[in-house]
Amino acid sequence: MNKTIYRVARTRNELEQGFGLVYSEYKRKGYIPKGFKSKLRISLYNALPSTTTFVAMQNKRVVASVTLIPDSPLGIPMDKLYKKEVDKLRKQKCKVAEASQLSIDTRLFGKGFFSMFNFNKLIFIFRLFKLVLDHALRVDGITDFCIAINPKQQYLYKFLGFQQIGPLRYYGLVNRAPAIAFRLNLQGLRDRMQDRRGAYEIFFGKQTDPKLFNNKFKMSPKDLNYFFVNKSDLFEKAASKQLKIIKNCYPVKGMDKIIKC
Repeated sequence: MNKTIYRVARTRNELEQGFGLVYSEYKRKGYIPKGFKSKLRISLYNALPSTTTFVAMQNKRVVASVTLIPDSPLGIPMDKLYKKEVDKLRKQKCKVAEASQLSIDTRLFGKGFFSMFNFNKLIFIFRLFKLVLDHALRVDGITDFCIAINPKQQYLYKFLGFQQIGPLRYYGLVNRAPAIAFRLNLQGLRDRMQDRRGAYEIFFGKQTDPKLFNNKFKMSPKDLNYFFVNKSDLFEKAASKQLKIIKNCYPVKGMDKIIKC
């Protein structure tokens, strides 16, 4: 396998590759509904400056991508199915974030879900996950890491210490894909992981180079127009309240032409 570099997305092209990879992998799994026009899988949360997309790169090509979405007035994607469960964490003064849009190029490991017996695939996803985890802890100050996953993946996340917080439900936006809500409390995680030697070595054996978090791509009004107007109809379909939240994140000239609310 070619050398893989794990870091934040630093260019528009890398973001577009990542969104395109999510689309192609979701389509392969049957998660893209009929009539979906865009060839990119984007959400409104990608327009928030606080959102960070991480990529695994091989020969300048994005071969895996995952997005970390800290809680904001826009909420997190899981609110669509698990708002009651996430609100419970908010009431406990937890600072939550969701990992979303995880995709790995099928050509790397073949078809199928993550397997506890596919060592190479496990190491690959663990290294990407470590990057997200360290960013959540060290940069975003997150206390609770949330994720909605396909039930077939639950044993992997339980191994990592995730706890189920919501029952089986179905995502309408991903063609009725099944999901279960999990949460990983990051406070005291190092101590709790010490009895899982392999996982402990991966996540805490070596500190992530902070340079991998540098030069995160920040969207300009032109980039917002490119992704959310030209490449998708998300701004057109978004509620006025949602658009105002996003618009307030960009106090620059020219936003009225892009975000009309």
